Amino acid sequence: MTMNKTQSGFSFIELAVAMFIMTLLLGSILVPLTTQVERRQISDTTKILEEARDALLGHAIANGRLPCPDTNNDGTENISAGVCTTVSGIAHGNLPWRTLGLAASDAWGNRIRYAVRGEYAQSTTLFSLTTGTANLQVCETSACTSILTSSAVAVLLSHGKNGYGATNINGSTYANPSSADELENTDADRDFVSRINTEIGTTAGEFDDVVIWVPLFTLLNRMVTAGKLP
Repeated sequence: MTMNKTQSGFSFIELAVAMFIMTLLLGSILVPLTTQVERRQISDTTKILEEARDALLGHAIANGRLPCPDTNNDGTENISAGVCTTVSGIAHGNLPWRTLGLAASDAWGNRIRYAVRGEYAQSTTLFSLTTGTANLQVCETSACTSILTSSAVAVLLSHGKNGYGATNINGSTYANPSSADELENTDADRDFVSRINTEIGTTAGEFDDVVIWVPLFTLLNRMVTAGKLP
């Protein structure tokens, strides 16, 4: 009887050890798979943004101006009397995906945020080289002590996996971000942040936004090549 109890006890211990090892093995497999999925979503979203940037330039060539943002989530640009809704000369909203014939969202099912310098999206006059409003700028932090560009005429961004500050395809809005750098990408001014992703709890704060922009000189070169500018 004593031997049987001992054998039974060892059997349970061995089972527990085996389950523990299986858990470790499954965990080591699932974590890389999750990472791969996240990387694919970032890559897919980057491609969506790049296609959107090309479409913005195509719209400018065809119409002599960049499109205005979508401010009511119907996918079409919102323009009144030939002028976008602006904040300090910068128009903010979502990408007018329907106007441009593009995908409706990023890889996480959220709308793409779009900001444009109003002077380059107005239809009241022909495409102009006016400099009455400062260009958009993209920085490495919300403090903008390190500037990546100060000559962007349009910025496109995805609010990333966490979605903070975004509007989804159903029109629902997410909570505002808590980190300063992500918050800078929601406050409707001329400054934006683009940097490496960091997790919540890190010194730099959580950040998973994906950001690209249209440089002024790229827009001008395309317009000149298309014969829209002298």
